[in-house]
Amino acid sequence: MKKLLAIGTLSLISSLALADKPLLIQQGTPEPMSSYETPVAETQYTPLQPTRYKNETALNASLMLEYSAQKGKFANDIDEDLKGFGIGISSTPHRNGYWGKFEYQQSDNYDGSAYEFSFGGHLNLINANGFYALATVGTGVSILEADGFDNSTYWTLPVGLELGYTPMPNLSVYGGVGYKWSWDISSSTTCKDGTTSNSVGSGTCSSHDGIDHYNYTIGDYDGMTYKAGLRYNF
Repeated sequence: MKKLLAIGTLSLISSLALADKPLLIQQGTPEPMSSYETPVAETQYTPLQPTRYKNETALNASLMLEYSAQKGKFANDIDEDLKGFGIGISSTPHRNGYWGKFEYQQSDNYDGSAYEFSFGGHLNLINANGFYALATVGTGVSILEADGFDNSTYWTLPVGLELGYTPMPNLSVYGGVGYKWSWDISSSTTCKDGTTSNSVGSGTCSSHDGIDHYNYTIGDYDGMTYKAGLRYNF
């Protein structure tokens, strides 16, 4: 019993002695994090850009679609209007260049039709603030059909002035006036085998089964020309 009291007394004394001492906490540095970092994917975002028209200087050609007309002056003081359309291609109207065109026109009073292919060049006179002006000259071949006449073939010489406005580089609107001479180059005689001859004298078509008929052609004509249309520049 005395031993138990002695042990208890010593334990109490030891506890009281240690109560005045602060609790020791072991200091240390935190565990270093791994040097490997999860990569983050880089996204290269490109904002949408609005569609831009080409600069005028980058456009080299132009498609044409136009209304066309001519006040034709024929032999025997006959005046007749020819009206129709034309479609063609040219270099850009904003610089000097070339053009080629097909035209179809009709004559209502004489139930006639004209087909023409022509080509030539244009000289740019003005190109400022969207407006342009061209002087044009060319040459071509046409065929004119009309009731009561044989088909007539012509060599043509058109000249003109075109004024236009380009609201955007790819589109132009224009109008023009000019003058065109048409010289009848049709053959004078049709032989029985279907060939033609420019001769009307003795011996004509002698080697082609003889003369079938003398051609009754329309003859030369000329007159003012007019046009209005659209260009697609590319």
